[in-house]
Amino acid sequence: MVAYFIVYQNVTDPKQYQAYFIAVAPLIQRHGGRLLGQGTPEVMEGTMPWERVVLLEWRSQQDFLNFWHSEEYAEIRKLREGATEWQAAIVKGIEQGSQ
Repeated sequence: MVAYFIVYQNVTDPKQYQAYFIAVAPLIQRHGGRLLGQGTPEVMEGTMPWERVVLLEWRSQQDFLNFWHSEEYAEIRKLREGATEWQAAIVKGIEQGSQ
């Protein structure tokens, strides 16, 4: 079952964040993830303290966890430190017909 990783962020160092993004994108793909959307959210109700949202899809929650806890990502994650303030969550997808 697919899983979605949702990131809410404020980028504080665009140059450093770009270095992180360039490094992490191929690793995400190798671990079964794909970028579905990113950008400034259009808030429909309430308030959004985040300037940017990123949505990624993974083949499974386990594929995401393998990525998240990998030694490769531990190194790349260091590039993100100090470049962005963020909150993130993972949620399981809904199987077709079980809605």
